[in-house]
Amino acid sequence: MTRILMATSPIYGHFAPLKIVADHLSKYGYDVTLLSHESFRVSAGANLQFRGFTGEADVDLEALTASPERLALPAGPAQFAWDMRNIFVKVIAGQHRDVQHALEEAGDEPVVLIHETGFFGAVPSLMGAPGPRAVAAVGLGPVSFTLASADTAPFGMGVPPDSSEEGRARNQEAYAAMGQLMGPAQELFEQTLAEFGVTQGPVPFFLDSTVLKADRFLQLSVEELSYRRSDTPSHVKFVGTLPPAAPSGDLPTWWQDVISAERVVVVTQGTVANQSFTDLIEPTLQALAGFPGLVVAATGRPGEIGDVPANVRVAEFVPFDDLLPHADVLVTNGGFGAVQQALRHGVPMVAAGLTEEKKENNVRLAATGAAIDLATDRPTAADVRQAVDSILNTGSYKENAQRLAAEYAKHNALEEIEKAISELAGS
Repeated sequence: MTRILMATSPIYGHFAPLKIVADHLSKYGYDVTLLSHESFRVSAGANLQFRGFTGEADVDLEALTASPERLALPAGPAQFAWDMRNIFVKVIAGQHRDVQHALEEAGDEPVVLIHETGFFGAVPSLMGAPGPRAVAAVGLGPVSFTLASADTAPFGMGVPPDSSEEGRARNQEAYAAMGQLMGPAQELFEQTLAEFGVTQGPVPFFLDSTVLKADRFLQLSVEELSYRRSDTPSHVKFVGTLPPAAPSGDLPTWWQDVISAERVVVVTQGTVANQSFTDLIEPTLQALAGFPGLVVAATGRPGEIGDVPANVRVAEFVPFDDLLPHADVLVTNGGFGAVQQALRHGVPMVAAGLTEEKKENNVRLAATGAAIDLATDRPTAADVRQAVDSILNTGSYKENAQRLAAEYAKHNALEEIEKAISELAGS
């Protein structure tokens, strides 16, 4: 059966969805190798072949995200541009070499490359760089859809879409401004491609490249969460989200409190922008100290939270696919994975996050009518409480979340991925 090389950038929210896909394909007989950061080797499990990044690709993500240079920049487009150059584009050379080594070891056996949106190390080969090549490339979108469109402002700016004549003119101006901001990343991207012997042109904007250069691109979402566009390429398909991963641990000892509660509010800061619980978790706990229901805080990492109210339960990790069916509201900083899980279960949200791509995610989320975007990464307790009360007291938020849940339920992402592999590889 077809050999599969799956490649993902060194961020858990990018890695975890591809791990689910890899497990599924391996279970059904595909020979799967997962290429990512060495720190994910244990998470990959014993049933998958795993290759860790080498050379320039083997970055210390924690050190990069905590660097003084990065933290000195304002959250939003400026910090996003720094991340793109220093976390994603700088590692292309090392990632490309790792892909080439894996393909060389496959010899004459055909290999399908499955890469995710942020794995730009796939692009040199997809644009004709000398060396071994996969027989086909399937792109997966485990994060927000990044492709440029005449109908939308650039990804990362957090500006609502406008496809009117005036809106398209605004969008064009915004792309020019974003081009200047992303100039250092784009320049390095083009330089790297040239160094590997890419002569095909024109060179796309780097954020578009993994979508445009794939033979098939499957966005793990529904179209509404990415705005409906008039110019989406025909090889792009929205396939819903993935099923939950297999349970990875026991439920907390206080789980019966979740079952018994009349109302449940969940709060999380995800796994990246959670260096300080004072950003969102602690203001939410303060806001809901007198809330007539249960509050569950999922911290995503070890750490102490001070002054935990009596109606709050805290855990480093709680399986969201077990927890969210009981939730009335999710308070989140807007990580794409958590947002999709909540929508799949029909849970409305309060969103408060500006770092990484979260500003963009949260504007898109609010546009669906299933959430309130507080447009800050450090909301006050009063703002959180007002937003939670609004969600609970205004039926449209729940109705829109349930409408989107029904849309997700129409799709079978794993089936679509298998279909793409079969069609492209001729298997």
